[in-house]
Amino acid sequence: MKSDTNSGVSRPTTQSSSYRTPSTALFNILPSSWIPYAELMRLDRPAGYYAFFWHYAIGLSFAACVASSPPRPGTLVAMATYLAIWVVILRGAVCTWNDNLDQEFDRKVARCRFRPIARGAVSTAQGHIFAVAQVVVGAIMLVPLSPVVSAYAAVMTVILTIYPLGKRITDFPQVILGFGFAIPIFLCCAAIDADPLFQSEWFGPDELAASFGGACLYGASVLWTIIFDTVYAHQDIKDDIKAGVKSLAVRLGDQTKFGLGILGVIQVGLLLGAGYFCRLSTIYFVVSCGGAASALIAMLVLVDLKTPASCGWWFGPGSRLVGASVMAGLLGHYFLRLNF
Repeated sequence: MKSDTNSGVSRPTTQSSSYRTPSTALFNILPSSWIPYAELMRLDRPAGYYAFFWHYAIGLSFAACVASSPPRPGTLVAMATYLAIWVVILRGAVCTWNDNLDQEFDRKVARCRFRPIARGAVSTAQGHIFAVAQVVVGAIMLVPLSPVVSAYAAVMTVILTIYPLGKRITDFPQVILGFGFAIPIFLCCAAIDADPLFQSEWFGPDELAASFGGACLYGASVLWTIIFDTVYAHQDIKDDIKAGVKSLAVRLGDQTKFGLGILGVIQVGLLLGAGYFCRLSTIYFVVSCGGAASALIAMLVLVDLKTPASCGWWFGPGSRLVGASVMAGLLGHYFLRLNF
């Protein structure tokens, strides 16, 4: 319903009046009793997965730029692969928890009414047990990494646990989501021993600059999530208003593009700040900052907030234009460090 943690590119609001099993290849081979749990993990909706994982890809790319000694490409690829698998579990736990808490809302929203818990394929108790099981598996997967990684993951999990409660009491649940989604900027740095917030020399000029740069990139990631999740929330805005669901989309209404435009300007400014403090090369400023700015402008001009399919596209493929731009510029600087 609302959050990009929960689904992929939307379907039009004129949906079938009956439930249909997802037709992707994975669901064709799963036992029928497993299908509702795979749906809770959103294994049939990859766009929400990308919304999670882009922050990890960017975080690892940033870590490669600020590490005292640039890691080998093989190290980055191995860590990215490991975290990509871990994010499947994390996203599944978050979506399961969200669906359990939102089940009454989901039954009132056309796009969400056939989710497993809302339609009764999984009970509330089963949903909670499944969520806890996924959290346990995720925690075990982090044991081989630095304890600081687990600490960041714990903070992120708490924030994402609070998120579904936020939409009941505040118009800014996207802000809560943004603070949680952006934590991988630091988590990934810690994963390769390049965390700018936990250093042996706190007061050295290079260390302070890296801390400020990391904070800027974190802030840019927060705003990126707020912007695109607000666009995503416009898919359900009519049903959300009827159901009493709060969101930034409901709050801004017809002023959404203006509000998101302001946030986009600040986001690009923070990306510039990250490059300045970390002394990144021209390729970062051109590709990361310029690319992100261009993609945000295109979104604000082209998205039709009254058309669910348009909102869904800009949440999915459209948002990847920003993520790919930021990551590409960072990797460009990293390869310069390697003298490619």
